[in-house]
Amino acid sequence: MLYNIAMKPLHGTALLGGAFDPPHAAHIQMAERALRLGCERVVFVPSANPPHKRCTADFADRVAMLRAAIGDRANMSVDVIEGGDGGVHYSYLTLPRLVAKYGDCVFAIGGDSLIDLGKWKEPDKVIAEVPLLAFPRKDRDEQFAAALEYWRSRGADIYADDFTPDGVSSTAARYLASMRDYSALSPEVAGYVEAHGLYGWFTPLADKLKAAVLPKTYEHIKRTVVCALGLDFECGLGLDPDKVFLAAMLHDCAKKICREPHEVSRVPADSVGSEVEHQFLGAALAETEYGVTDREVLGAIACHCTGKPGMNTLDKLVFCADMLESARDFDGVGELRLLIRRDFERGFRACLMRSYDYLIEKGADIYPLTLRAAEYYRND
Repeated sequence: MLYNIAMKPLHGTALLGGAFDPPHAAHIQMAERALRLGCERVVFVPSANPPHKRCTADFADRVAMLRAAIGDRANMSVDVIEGGDGGVHYSYLTLPRLVAKYGDCVFAIGGDSLIDLGKWKEPDKVIAEVPLLAFPRKDRDEQFAAALEYWRSRGADIYADDFTPDGVSSTAARYLASMRDYSALSPEVAGYVEAHGLYGWFTPLADKLKAAVLPKTYEHIKRTVVCALGLDFECGLGLDPDKVFLAAMLHDCAKKICREPHEVSRVPADSVGSEVEHQFLGAALAETEYGVTDREVLGAIACHCTGKPGMNTLDKLVFCADMLESARDFDGVGELRLLIRRDFERGFRACLMRSYDYLIEKGADIYPLTLRAAEYYRND
């Protein structure tokens, strides 16, 4: 999508703020793009105590990771202007201090930040202080375009680039790191994370899971984790990310593994030996082998294949993330991904009915719970 017709070249200093918990590939891509667009330098401004989120790594670690990420690039630096006082800092207060220090500045933000700018403290003061350089977010074109039109109508000077950074969010990068997957991080940042034991809350569970399932299943699980965390944020669901992660990580924990008789006894008799047995067995294993006691997490695992009547938001999210993760390529998957980001409930129902219709088309046996779910959501 083309957002700019003829924009003047950028210049001066690009200010790139954020929690950087951790800094990942997209942050560096944004900085490099700002330089290619004409800025002379990029200054990263890590938030000490961001008012809208709780950082998991402390300020010193996030600064150190940023410095590791930029390495010896002469035209990139880190400013710790928000560090040291322990207070909560807002962009509308920090930006004037940075402009006084660096002179001609542009404030570089991601597409999610532009979409959510109305939730910031004093957003009109932010747009009055400096021009914005906004990067769109993949699969959020409509929301980004609407936000762009709105803030320009309020007088914002916005250079909306057509370049879309690759990679996952910081949230997904943290949970992937907990699974010892550092693909979203530079080698330098990954080394720092490992050396300092950051983001390791669920590493023992992930190690156990990786040893229990097939490699291809584990890769699917990681993609489902990324999809679930992304949909939770992009659709504004507001779920507990630990619950999202655990349900997505363990949804296939019983896939293609050897089963003990006492484990099989915990699943419905009519599912034993079927394609959906692993969802029930998975919930049992999540509790007995992985120590999960949260009933919502266990419930989401136990219906991620079939669905069920009266699903809660976490149930729906895991069902859809399993179906829409990035490696899925069935006919219509792109449309479903776009739909669910526009309207989560409609997208969920479309996913459920697409799954049901597929079973009908191939003449497969349909598990009774799937029939009940399709009937419930068709008529609800």
